[in-house]
Amino acid sequence: MDDVTKSHYEHTFEIAFLKAKGDAFQTLFEQLMGKAHPADFIPCRPWGNVGDRKNDGYLASERTLFQVYAPNEMTAANAISKIDEDFTGALPHWKQHFDKWVFVHNAHDGLSPQIISKLLELKQKHSPLEITHWSLEELRQRLHRIPLDGLQMMFGYAPTDIAKRNLTVAELEAVLKHIAQTNPQTGESPRPVPTGKIEANGLSENVATLLKAGMEKAEIVERFFDCWHDPQYGDRLAAAFRGKYIELREQSPKLSPDEIFHELHIWAGSSWANSSALHVAVLAALAFFFEQCEIFEAPR
Repeated sequence: MDDVTKSHYEHTFEIAFLKAKGDAFQTLFEQLMGKAHPADFIPCRPWGNVGDRKNDGYLASERTLFQVYAPNEMTAANAISKIDEDFTGALPHWKQHFDKWVFVHNAHDGLSPQIISKLLELKQKHSPLEITHWSLEELRQRLHRIPLDGLQMMFGYAPTDIAKRNLTVAELEAVLKHIAQTNPQTGESPRPVPTGKIEANGLSENVATLLKAGMEKAEIVERFFDCWHDPQYGDRLAAAFRGKYIELREQSPKLSPDEIFHELHIWAGSSWANSSALHVAVLAALAFFFEQCEIFEAPR
């Protein structure tokens, strides 16, 4: 798997992680672990009046029991209550089957001191059981175990280095026509883009890799507009991109830079791109307008 493909799937997974709450987060976790550990990870769902007996998944080879918690807003008091309830509730049913208990949560920016203290307290009290927690980084490591066909089943096609080298005008034209048909609200006038824009906007390394891959083919976009029968076509698309960016930038609650890139990526065509070549065409269009029409903010 080349760097462009890897960055695409890592970025797509991270956005899915940030968006998923409640049952959707548990479904994402089950899909991820099922693809990373086929015939090994066993999901567990509530069954009649028996419930799930405080088991949200079991990894047999590692004798690990998981409990998933992904509220819309995490508070220390509620999380501690959930940990107590689920751990003590699991012991009578599963103690002989697990050596490690994992609290899987969606607080990607870290747990509070109170929650960490609770986990350490349980670990000390129930030694030699290992008690720990997983969030974005731990799940990302499991993502790396999934083969390409599994990633495609979860997240669809991805751009590849081969597709980038072989990009044709036909794929680019399909993407640009799709963008032209969206008719978004027009925004501010485009301005020349200075250097250092990726860093100034706080875009992640994965997004930087994707944009740089698209920039390698941005000249094809420019040649396309130069040869197109309508000389104003490129200007209209530039305004469309700018308008969509402003719409996303002004959303409340605010989106992160990576989330804005993700939404632009979907809007530009990745939602229907059914080949790696079309995904590369989307990146080429994004990169061209990133450089030319002030998508994202200019560095000070």
